[in-house]
Amino acid sequence: SLPVLVPIDDQARFVRGYGWLEGKEARDVAQEIADDLQKREFLFRTLPYTHRYPVCWRCKEEIVFRVDDEWFISMDELRPRLIAAAKDVRWVPAAAGARMQNWLQNMGDWNISRKRYWGLPLPFYTCANKHFFVIGSEEELRERATRGLEGLRELHRPWIDNVVVGCPTCAAESTRVKEVGDCWLDAGVVPFSTLDWLHDRAYWERWFPADYVVEMVEQVRLWFYSELFFSVVLTGKAPYGTCEAFERVLAAPGEEFHKTGTNMLDLGEACEEVGADVIRWLYARQNVQENVYWGSAPTDDIKRRLLTLWNTYSFFVTYANLDRFDPSAPPVPLTTRPLIDRWLLSALSRLVRDCRDALGRYDSATAAWKMEAFWEDLSTWYVRRNRRRFWQAASREDSQAAYQTLYEALTTLARLFAPMMPFLAEAMYQNLVRGPRTDAEASVHHTAYPEVQADRIDDDLERRMRAAMRVVALGRAARAAAAVKTRTPLAKLIAVFDANDRDHGALDGQAELAAMICDELNVKAFEVRDRAEGLVREIVKPELKALGPRLGKDLPRVRAALGAGRYTSVGGAISVEGFTLGPQDVLVSHEGTPGHTVGKDAGAVVALETTLTADLEAEGLARELIRKVNDLRKEAGFEISDRIALRYGGAIAPTIERFGDFVGAETLATSVRAGLAGTGHRWTGELNAVLTELELERT
Repeated sequence: SLPVLVPIDDQARFVRGYGWLEGKEARDVAQEIADDLQKREFLFRTLPYTHRYPVCWRCKEEIVFRVDDEWFISMDELRPRLIAAAKDVRWVPAAAGARMQNWLQNMGDWNISRKRYWGLPLPFYTCANKHFFVIGSEEELRERATRGLEGLRELHRPWIDNVVVGCPTCAAESTRVKEVGDCWLDAGVVPFSTLDWLHDRAYWERWFPADYVVEMVEQVRLWFYSELFFSVVLTGKAPYGTCEAFERVLAAPGEEFHKTGTNMLDLGEACEEVGADVIRWLYARQNVQENVYWGSAPTDDIKRRLLTLWNTYSFFVTYANLDRFDPSAPPVPLTTRPLIDRWLLSALSRLVRDCRDALGRYDSATAAWKMEAFWEDLSTWYVRRNRRRFWQAASREDSQAAYQTLYEALTTLARLFAPMMPFLAEAMYQNLVRGPRTDAEASVHHTAYPEVQADRIDDDLERRMRAAMRVVALGRAARAAAAVKTRTPLAKLIAVFDANDRDHGALDGQAELAAMICDELNVKAFEVRDRAEGLVREIVKPELKALGPRLGKDLPRVRAALGAGRYTSVGGAISVEGFTLGPQDVLVSHEGTPGHTVGKDAGAVVALETTLTADLEAEGLARELIRKVNDLRKEAGFEISDRIALRYGGAIAPTIERFGDFVGAETLATSVRAGLAGTGHRWTGELNAVLTELELERT
């Protein structure tokens, strides 16, 4: 029952009735008030402290709080209707829907008026006889106006304030209240005002409600809410089917952007700096529940990922031009293509299915991540495994199958990510599709989104290929541990899968996959076994920080027993010297038995036989020679397709005589001969400590 006191006017000066404070600026009298309280012995204590203080976001001047009369919309009647309508919306993420429900359940009445000059004039009128009424449209305003229409340039202040209307109750002259509306009134009525709801209801019905609305998460209580409010009042339902809310964009490592600050970056400048598609992809692949951090590190990471795709595209264009590939040629039947082609087309069809599903759920991040994973496999597995088919194919049909498979993957990818990276997609489409086919759609954005070819999806093939790729990854780790050059072949790789591992049995009897593994890891044979006995030795060491205090003087004895292998392991626990140790008490690693190095993950282990023979070393030297010759080709400025004459001298001669055909095929040498002619591009040095003299000449 206490009265509401308003001690200051709209200029922040104290009004009459406040004694010595009258006329003084509220922001200037803090110390005077403290002194007055001290003088009258009402002040308990004074002390300085740092605290946040509100300032005008435009001019940065300090502002003060002032009580005033405002216009409100009562929400009690509308609240249950708003809550029910919000439940019919698909919220992305679901947490945004929970946030909306929380807001609707706890919000107060809506303060819709502002003491400002600019803004939507509130259409509230009061006549000389105190009758209150609302003008509902521009047509009604013009109909009721008694004077001032001749100066009405637009429905804003000051012109609308000069329009006087007649009271619908008593016909007395009536004027508009001076307040303007909350800006969210303008924003909330968008689903109606932009679709001409007042004058063309049929047109409005064609587009209402919106399929999809997206904005920053703060808009849950602002724009999303105001739209929901107007829509429920006018139609009884939500104005959108799906509503997505994302988190903030911050300057890395976490600073807020400010228009008046030093870190503000204009979008145009950002596009020039890093590329529009890089920015679009950064946002498209972002988890909307996490902040976006803008800076050189995140954008450089995106560029690196896109470079993988671009290099694959560039590889295809280079060799397709050299071979005059014709994309309109009859396709090689899928059933006659190699296993790796069928795997890629199966993975591509799965990607199309997954992207359509994700985008159908407005989940661009899942679609983007799956596309990235696909083009990573496309580059590091398919192209890597098939380079020879593009310039040294076993047959014309095999080469055509490789070109057609990679062409389909690239053109489909461009159409898949076209909504997210329109410029890169368009560049690829114009070169790959529009260039050779003038009858094709004029733009990638005119084409239909790729359709799923479900008959191509081969779950078993993809599982087996994944198992092969997993073995290769573990094999590379084993090779790195062996410290043997990759170009030096080794005798055998052995793989063992746990009985309950997902890949158990996936490579049994798979000769074509075994050949890929052997070629990729440069081993002569691949074998799958059920057990790893004789290949791997488990090494268990005590975790000193955990066991030192616990075992005390017994620690050396336990440590020695673990090192000697005198322990038993059951269900993750280790029994040693009368003690039972858990996983947190020990450090477990694995190493190969003599003559082996290993690579291991949870469920699989591979062992690489590392013993070298004279034959293996000789072939390794031949491969080093091939690498050197190809480096010299680049150094000499030869084109990829140029054929060469290769001449040699020095201690390398026996190796070249033995592997001459292999060396010639891998370096595009039409002749490989002993003896130097003193012409061409020359190099002398050592390869694997073997004196080598080489001459290259374009033929």
